Order: sequence, then structure tokens, then C-alpha cells
Amino acid sequence: MTIRFFSHSYFRKGFFIVFALLLLLLTGCASKLDYTAYISELRSNILLAEADGFSLRIYAVEKEIPYIPDGIPREKTTRLEAYLHTPEGNQTCQLFFRFDDRDFHGEMSYDNVKAEYFFSCTLDVSKANNLPCKIQYGEKEIEMTAQSVRSANILSAENVLSVLEASEAELFASLTDKYGFAGEIYIRLICEDAPYYYVGIIDRNGVVNAFLINAQSGKILAKRTT
Repeated sequence: MTIRFFSHSYFRKGFFIVFALLLLLLTGCASKLDYTAYISELRSNILLAEADGFSLRIYAVEKEIPYIPDGIPREKTTRLEAYLHTPEGNQTCQLFFRFDDRDFHGEMSYDNVKAEYFFSCTLDVSKANNLPCKIQYGEKEIEMTAQSVRSANILSAENVLSVLEASEAELFASLTDKYGFAGEIYIRLICEDAPYYYVGIIDRNGVVNAFLINAQSGKILAKRTT
């Protein structure tokens, strides 16, 4: 019986073929860029409440610091932002609320331009379904519970970005090279009668490609470049 072994040259050729295929596979995997790493503003939840002429909006946000739309993403902080419309703006206003078995409160500052009160603190309410609140407005006290506009059929910000990446492949490709993505991304959940997403893609020249997207289907409803 004759036993035949692979020749040295055949073994080397087979080794290099396997190595080339493996390198090709790894290169292909590496070429898939994670664009969520370039999100420099994310508004992922909105909670709303109204009572006695008072209208409260609470946002779950992550924002870069400093907050500059220059196409360069920076480290983000997680915050709660609260905005309150009142019949008048001539009273001292404080916000009290309870979340995750903890009590929070703080004085709201008044913005004369927007004619609304504002409060912000370091807190993640992106998963909150509701938020019981109390407003101390001068001598008046108002209790209300802010309810999230999110529902099970609303897409996540990550899913919306994936849908946009697929439909706007040329735009993403124009800003992507071997060094990464030459821009930053803003994603904001908004609610005007129904939930939508605003997505802004800002390049290093400050050019903004803005999209209004259906929060349930991911369909692009409008887009513009400024």
C-alpha cells in the first residue's frame, strides 16, 4: 500500500488561499461602520402632561459637550430636560417629581424669548412610561403625571438610523472612508399630533442633511439640505 503525502508547495498554496479568504472575510466585516458611534444628540423619549392651563414636556436626551453642530461628535451626557408653558411667566416656579424611588426637585428658570420655564438635571428617563410631577407656581400647586408618547410600535433611534442608512446609502458613502465617518448625527423624537423622528446629518463644513421620518414605519416624509 502506498501512502501519499501533500507536497510542501501544495500545502503552502492551500495555506495562502485559506489566509486570503480569511483576510477578505475580516476586511468585509470591518467595512461595516457602526454609525451609532457618531450620534452626538439623541432624544429618545418624550413625556407630556397638561392641567389647569399648564403644559409640561419632559425629554430624555443625550447631548455632546460642548454642543456644537460642526460635524465632530464628542462625549455625551445623559439628561432630563423639562419645559413648562404657564398662563403667565411672572411667578417663581419649582418642579418636583419622583422617579425610580427617588425624589427630585429644582427651580425652573424662565426664558423670556420662548415664554416658558426650563429645568434640567442628570437623569436617564429614556425608558420611563410616566412621571408623576408637582408644579409649585407662586402660591399655586399643580399635580400632573407626564405620560410617554412612546409605544410598542415606535421604532428605536438605532432602527431609524439603519433604515436611513439603507435608503440614503449615497450620502453615507460620501462621508465615509477608511478613517470613519466625517460627520455627526442628531436624532430627535418629536411629537406633533403623532410621533416622528428628526434626523440631522452634519458634515465638517456645517452642511446639514435633515430628514423627517415616520416613527412607526421608518418612511422618510421630508428631507432638505441647508
